[in-house]
Amino acid sequence: MGNKRSLTYLVWKYAALELAYTFGVIILFFAGLSLLAVNGIIYPANYASSNASIIEKEFNGGSLKVSDIPFYYDYLYMENGRVIQDTIGDNYKAEVEMALKTGSSATNTIIGAKYFKAYTKGGKTLVIKYRVSAIFAIEGLYKLVNNFESLYILITLFIWMVGFVLLIIRLSRLLRREIKKIASANENIKKMDLDYTRESSKYREIDGVLTSIDVLANNLKVSLNRQWDIQNAQKELIDSVVHDIRTPITLIKGNFELLQEENPDLSSERFADITNGMTRLESYIRKLTNFSYLIEGKKDTVSESVIDYWIDVISAICRANEFNVNIAQRNSSEVKLDKEAIAVALQNIVNNSVEHSSKGSDISVAFNDTVTQFEIVIRDEGNGFDESLIPVLTEKFISSKETDETSKHGIGLSIVKRIVTANDGDLYLKNYSDTKSGAEVKMVFRKNLS
Repeated sequence: MGNKRSLTYLVWKYAALELAYTFGVIILFFAGLSLLAVNGIIYPANYASSNASIIEKEFNGGSLKVSDIPFYYDYLYMENGRVIQDTIGDNYKAEVEMALKTGSSATNTIIGAKYFKAYTKGGKTLVIKYRVSAIFAIEGLYKLVNNFESLYILITLFIWMVGFVLLIIRLSRLLRREIKKIASANENIKKMDLDYTRESSKYREIDGVLTSIDVLANNLKVSLNRQWDIQNAQKELIDSVVHDIRTPITLIKGNFELLQEENPDLSSERFADITNGMTRLESYIRKLTNFSYLIEGKKDTVSESVIDYWIDVISAICRANEFNVNIAQRNSSEVKLDKEAIAVALQNIVNNSVEHSSKGSDISVAFNDTVTQFEIVIRDEGNGFDESLIPVLTEKFISSKETDETSKHGIGLSIVKRIVTANDGDLYLKNYSDTKSGAEVKMVFRKNLS
């Protein structure tokens, strides 16, 4: 870090280079003018003005011929008031008249002013026009580029602009190259490539950001490795549990089939409940194997058969606990839900209702379909929820047993909440009171109308 420089230094460095370059171009500008003048390529700015006295002397001496007037003068020549030759033009008529009256005049422009001088001898009159600026010494070049100074300034400005742009491009490339290091590190982290080649910068600010990103990447790698280790341990534990559970399930199924053969007079409903329970237990074992118990699985349209499946789950629990099932409404729907996960949710809700209600009471279930949503509403005739705990009953490990031992809900509703959320739904809890009273649990699943 001791040898690293600040970005402020870089900016000041290039600012100094720009100033030095600008002064260099200015010096080159004046040196170029001097060189052109020394080599006779241009006349200095006062050349036409200083030679005007020569024109005046020759004119007054009678030796001046119009053809001898140098090319860098425009002129008006008259004899006895009659114009013999005029190269000045009507644009400067006012200045010419003023020169004829006073002997000299000039335009009012600050830059590129034109000067006029008038000479009279006998019946002859001569007015010359010139400018005080550097001009080409060669007549052909003068006629091609009448305003040498403007051209020279434009060329100088162009040279300065090219150098200025090149310095800016150079500075931009340096900054872009340094910023690209940050962008590259961010992109590697985004792609979870945490073993990317680390880069450094010779500028403190950029290097500080790169160092912070490297620390973040290293910490993320450690965290992910720890998380992966935990997940692997969980997977091994689940695999072990699943393996151990399958054996007793197989024994139970085998003995159950023998029991059916030996006792054909037993209630067929009881046998059906046991069979359905075993089938669902095997389904949960398969989901557990694939880590999908509470993760979104295959979704089915809520058809009549799906609703029948859910009603069978509810009825089996109610029969086993001597409760009555009242199906208040059963509408199928086009919404798609995870059938097995919703069965788990219903099982948890009904078990809670059974725990908090008296035997022989009713558990009412309604499957309602609307234009925008599908609802499953479960009501019991028990003691209802603890009103003070309703906002937190769906949080993990929440229980009201500390205030009322009979109003315990445990982890069941938190599982229901997660299942409903995974199926793009919302869970609502409340106590109701109309002809009867108790707890109401409503699962509302939104339809995708797009």
